[in-house]
Amino acid sequence: MYGCRKLSLSALLAATLSMLAAPAPAAADKTPVLGIVAIDLQNSFFVRMRQAGDEAAKDYGVKTIWQGSEGSLEKQVSNIENFVNQGVDIILVDPLDRAAIASAVQKAKARGIPVIAMGNKVDGHWNYNTLYPDYPNMSMVARALGKQLDGKGEVALLIGGKGNHVSDTREQAFRDVMKKEFPGIRLVGVEPTNWDSSRSANAMQTWLSTYPQLRGVGCFADSICIAAKAIADASGRKLVFASYEGDPEMFPSVADGSTVIDVLNGAYRVGYWNIAAAARIVRGAKYGVDLFMPTYFVMSDKTAGALKAKGLELPFITPERAKVEALNYRAQMGPGQPDSALSVGGQ
Repeated sequence: MYGCRKLSLSALLAATLSMLAAPAPAAADKTPVLGIVAIDLQNSFFVRMRQAGDEAAKDYGVKTIWQGSEGSLEKQVSNIENFVNQGVDIILVDPLDRAAIASAVQKAKARGIPVIAMGNKVDGHWNYNTLYPDYPNMSMVARALGKQLDGKGEVALLIGGKGNHVSDTREQAFRDVMKKEFPGIRLVGVEPTNWDSSRSANAMQTWLSTYPQLRGVGCFADSICIAAKAIADASGRKLVFASYEGDPEMFPSVADGSTVIDVLNGAYRVGYWNIAAAARIVRGAKYGVDLFMPTYFVMSDKTAGALKAKGLELPFITPERAKVEALNYRAQMGPGQPDSALSVGGQ
């Protein structure tokens, strides 16, 4: 028989209490899960946005789940609700209509899931909004186009969709500048494209037939502008374009002056920025409701000189410099940067 030692009742009680008081083994940190609801995942802007966003996810140690909405408001609402039901740590959505998705956002709020409206403002004051200085930027786009056309002629405008904050803000800025500063310019067409380049190409084809005196086209985004410009170029019509977003495919026409100005948000920068902000927020970073991304005007030296001679001077970077800045997102917004690096203040 094995030997044994009897424990007194007091010793046994002391040992038991000691075991109960000992801390439990530390659980491994849970990897935050980010649910991203994109307008679609086919448009070149969103493809690049996702690519850089996934780089940010690796840098910040989070998991991303991307869902496209294929331009459907119904599908977008369903995607948000699915992420709520899955219990992700934060939801990012690029709203097709900021009012229409408000009820889905409220469901996330009820579950305590933060929401980031990317490039948009959702009705209500609870969610975060990652925004750009759209009104002043698009005002300058319109101003550069108006000056390049010497304040005369017909112009048209390609937009995204009604109810989207970015599209609505850029459209309003363009309209306001043309009306107030260029009375000799007539805005003959405003076409919603729903971020579909085939729709912008069709609109351009119609405008070329309907408005033989059309001289210029403003674009709310490069991805739809490129398709429209290809149609105009193929027809032999020398139109002047002015655009926004900073897609690299637009830079050759900025360099040769056929696109008078572009604005660099940059799809890669936007994707990295949003995921970086979301990762910081779920880990406790404190931001105001609205975060604003720094942007750049992009022009050729020759175009900038011509506009200066016409009375318009503005800070800008060349297309070559823009190519560098568009891919410099890790240095600008990586984990080594302070929280303040991700927001530059209001517009």
